[in-house]
Amino acid sequence: SMESGISKYSIGSFLNYAGMLCNNKVFRNIEGGCRLGRIVMKTVSSKRFGSCSDQKAKLCFQYYALIAYYSEPFQHCRDMLREGVEAGLGTGDVRYSFLNALNSIRLGLLSGNNLLDLLKETEYYLSMMGKQKDNQTKALMLMFHETISLLISNSEYTAPTIATGSIIPPLQHCFHKALQSFFKSRSERCNHFAEKIMQAAEGGRQHHIFITFYYALNSFKVAEIVHTKKINAVPDQALSAFRAAAEHSKDNFQNKVELLEAELYNRDGENDKAKASYAAAIASARLSKFIHEEGLACEKAALHHKKIGETSEALNYFTKAQECYKKWGSQVKADEIERQIELMQM
Repeated sequence: SMESGISKYSIGSFLNYAGMLCNNKVFRNIEGGCRLGRIVMKTVSSKRFGSCSDQKAKLCFQYYALIAYYSEPFQHCRDMLREGVEAGLGTGDVRYSFLNALNSIRLGLLSGNNLLDLLKETEYYLSMMGKQKDNQTKALMLMFHETISLLISNSEYTAPTIATGSIIPPLQHCFHKALQSFFKSRSERCNHFAEKIMQAAEGGRQHHIFITFYYALNSFKVAEIVHTKKINAVPDQALSAFRAAAEHSKDNFQNKVELLEAELYNRDGENDKAKASYAAAIASARLSKFIHEEGLACEKAALHHKKIGETSEALNYFTKAQECYKKWGSQVKADEIERQIELMQM
């Protein structure tokens, strides 16, 4: 572009630079990267460089999968990635169409979209990938299929055979195993896989920011078993990271800040502050339409009230948590909460 002038083919390079600003650990500048990304996408919409329809699938992936989730609502990013799927299929850009499909499912899962609907969507994409004989992307989508299936039901999951030559990147594998373990209350297993992501020197930035929240919440359980400075420091480090993230998008990250604050107050015995923060986390999750994290905040609030002997409040929050998990489509979590309620009513 510097040698020949700016054209519509420069747009991808500008988005690459914006992504580097957001994700590079050395000279990270999320605000600058997001601002540049928005300007680039606005330029595309204005058709200043003519039609970019042949690039739409790629541009959707570059911006909405790698940049926009720092500052724009997860659900909006997911909706635009789904548009990128259709754009790629329409122009024959199957590679970026399927990359958009993968990331739309990822954001759907992390946004709390209904799990049964997500499973159907995943199966639709898997069928398309099978027809195109894209075994590598299909292998990655199968990981989402497994995670979603395991969150829906405790029934035994039989994983389909992954085609020879397909590779599951280690951090992708750890992301799914950590997420599965967290929602199945397998704290030590969750900690094992989450730590591998947190310790990764390079790569996995998208996995890192999303798994940090669950890693931090899980660390409170792990700390009850293993008392180390490292484990005890995890929530404070995560809280600092999410406070910074919330400056760019309260919609995506404010509920996470408030729930981590609540758990820290709970740990330190500051009960009034804990109650206020749990209530704030529930309200923020509801406002962002994160039904799974609303349920999670209700569940944690219930456990807090149970801990301090406020039985009726605990039962009320457990009931709300169960309602959220049912709306999410997770019978696994709904059944777990039912067991908590039954124990309290004995």
